[in-house]
Amino acid sequence: MTAGLSVEVTSETTARVSGGSGTADIELAAEDENALFHAIEEFAKTEAADSGESVEVSVSGFGATTRLTVTPEGHVAVSGPPPAPVAVPVPAPTVDEPVSVRAAAVNPQRPPVPTQDQRREPPHLHHADTGQRPTTSVLAAPQINSGSNEPARIGIRGRLNAVLNLQMAPKAGSAELRHRAAVAAITGPIPDFSVITLANPKGGVGKTPLAAGLAAVIAEHRGAGTLVCADLAEIGGSLADRVAVPPHQEQDVSALLTAAATAGGSIRPSTLSRYLVRQPSGEDIIAGTQTNTAAALGYDDGTSLANVLAQHREILIADTGNSSLAGSWQWAAAAANVLVVPVPLRRDAAAAAHRMLLDIIATAGPHVLAYTVVVITDGPGDAPMVETEAVDAFIELGVRAVLRMPFEPLFASGERIAANQLRRNTTDALTVLAATVIGLIAATVIGLIAGAPD
Repeated sequence: MTAGLSVEVTSETTARVSGGSGTADIELAAEDENALFHAIEEFAKTEAADSGESVEVSVSGFGATTRLTVTPEGHVAVSGPPPAPVAVPVPAPTVDEPVSVRAAAVNPQRPPVPTQDQRREPPHLHHADTGQRPTTSVLAAPQINSGSNEPARIGIRGRLNAVLNLQMAPKAGSAELRHRAAVAAITGPIPDFSVITLANPKGGVGKTPLAAGLAAVIAEHRGAGTLVCADLAEIGGSLADRVAVPPHQEQDVSALLTAAATAGGSIRPSTLSRYLVRQPSGEDIIAGTQTNTAAALGYDDGTSLANVLAQHREILIADTGNSSLAGSWQWAAAAANVLVVPVPLRRDAAAAAHRMLLDIIATAGPHVLAYTVVVITDGPGDAPMVETEAVDAFIELGVRAVLRMPFEPLFASGERIAANQLRRNTTDALTVLAATVIGLIAATVIGLIAGAPD
């Protein structure tokens, strides 16, 4: 006879066991979820060894139930519920009746032959209104929505799925579902070639690392070769010093524009790839002017660069410099489909960003605020009391969104940035930022809030 145990998981660290060798229920407690399920497994092994027979364990909690079979030798296997009995149909009793035969008519009457107008067309020749016909066959396999029906991977449900081999979906409104919604927004279509500009005339606010991180996250989900992150500082910014794979000589904006001018403004993808540097996440970068002998990038240079990249890429992320009077800066601000403004929790950086937006409004009009995203960033030496004043000021100004970026040591270190070395909460915040940016480009409103995972 097989013994049975019933285990009810009452919290993340406690469980109640009934049906064991003792008559009273037993309370199990542990430090965390993994230790709790290890304690349940050890208790079941002890019961099986003491009884000398297999033990069926039913573990229930958080809306799911799983069944385990533990042998006296200590083997644990996941077992399903017992099969339901199959009902065998009983034939109805037969009743002996006399056999009757119906005679056919001697001269059966033939049905009238339909006229030409009454004859039906063959089914394959009868068409309904072409505007109402379905575009796909009813025999086509259903679409697979990536990530929509996948089980939870993080949080307590993710741990239960991993330990007990369950398939519980993430909780409604959880951080995991918000992350999946953000990824779906990033991969959505955009109407045309778009420019994302990162701007703040105050130096050292994190424009370059934020541009590199944003480019990596978008490329990871949209696919390699979909965007270019360009250094549009008036005279060589630090993008080449922060990316994982640095550029070589002649891999800069000036060299690309010279090659494009020689080719008449249209270059082949193979030619373009010689001036771009592919990064591990799939994004391409192009450095700014790397020599002091070259002229500063101007307004026309930005226009020419966008015309060349628009032939082969979807998105240009413009990492601007610190001079709002430079031609390249003014082009990036004027051509931006989305304007991203990083603002550390320092009064000087917040004031510089606020003045910059006021100047842009005076030049281009208040419609700029409809596609402006302010990113509040944490960093060493910041003053948290500035955050409330800064957020209130930007919201009162009318910016579209104010997001928050947690402190990232790799951004602050000055070292090269690889996406797989970023903290989890940084990657989550960058994903929300990327979804917001792509949503603004696609003229959709993304109702996502950056925050720590549940």
